[in-house]
Amino acid sequence: MSNIDSNLLVAVDDGYAQTKLYTVLPDGTEIKQVRRSSIRTGKQGIGSINGDGFVGLYEVDGVGFTVSELIESEDTKFDGFHTSVLDRVLVNHALVEADLSNYSVDLWTGLPVADFFRDGEKDKAKIALKRENLLKPIKAGAPDVILPKIEDVKVGCQAVSAWVDFAMDDNLNLRSDIDGAVAIIDIGGRTTDIATVMNGGESVDHQRSGTDNIGMLDVYAGLSHGIARKFDVRGNLPLSDLAKAMRNPDKTIKLWGKPRDISDIVDAVLEEYEGKLKRAIEVVIGNGASIDHVVFVGGGSALFTGLLKSFPHNGQIVTDPEFANARGYHKYARYQASLRAE
Repeated sequence: MSNIDSNLLVAVDDGYAQTKLYTVLPDGTEIKQVRRSSIRTGKQGIGSINGDGFVGLYEVDGVGFTVSELIESEDTKFDGFHTSVLDRVLVNHALVEADLSNYSVDLWTGLPVADFFRDGEKDKAKIALKRENLLKPIKAGAPDVILPKIEDVKVGCQAVSAWVDFAMDDNLNLRSDIDGAVAIIDIGGRTTDIATVMNGGESVDHQRSGTDNIGMLDVYAGLSHGIARKFDVRGNLPLSDLAKAMRNPDKTIKLWGKPRDISDIVDAVLEEYEGKLKRAIEVVIGNGASIDHVVFVGGGSALFTGLLKSFPHNGQIVTDPEFANARGYHKYARYQASLRAE
């Protein structure tokens, strides 16, 4: 891959459970990447089988960090995650894994609704902290790993960016039916974000927006506890195994080398958390009667399709909901660049 004259626009939705990257290379190649936000402090000894060195190893201020889906991650469900060194390492690792090392990058990313806004205004201090954090350097722990240069960072609101993805097509043309209220329900790793966008993107209704601490990490924890009780499992089950089992059509998980039926546990956990999500959403937007579109995005949307029954007249799940935030950042950045070019 050769160097380019201008910076590459890269959007990263750095969630508590997953890190999603979206970009389009100068030759038009679209890159979409999703990886579990699995990171631990220290040199965990994950090496390539051909002996080229350690995999996913980075260093910040003399402290090592390992990023790998082969390890059990540190808990990322803490309030300062989006401005933490863990987040910074995960974002840089995503750029490396997307093979963007020879590019200079303009990075777009975001914060949850409750972090981006404070008392109806942008929380400029928290936005600045996230930007400053991602502009700080890190070192690669292997000599053959080249980190891309992050030249600039822009920070948006996660659920509002998903509105942009819903409202704009790939050619940046706006839909004709978004003048009224559009509620974006973003079911993520730690949180469920709700942003009600008004007047074709001109305003956000803060009375019908907010963040609730219910997400897919809670669902996986419930599944893990249920499996442990039923099969007398001791020790933590890998999050990757739980995520795979939750999405398996046959609803099985491999234990002691054999697939085990966990359909009853999966159904019970999904029913429990779908009820919690339904109540949390209704607290914010009621039954959606005064809203034109109730749009579900995020990694949890595909699992909780039953929520659409609560909004039979205006509920929908976007195509490829996991990437709605990242695509929205990318579209908005392109839109802003087109305005500057006029």
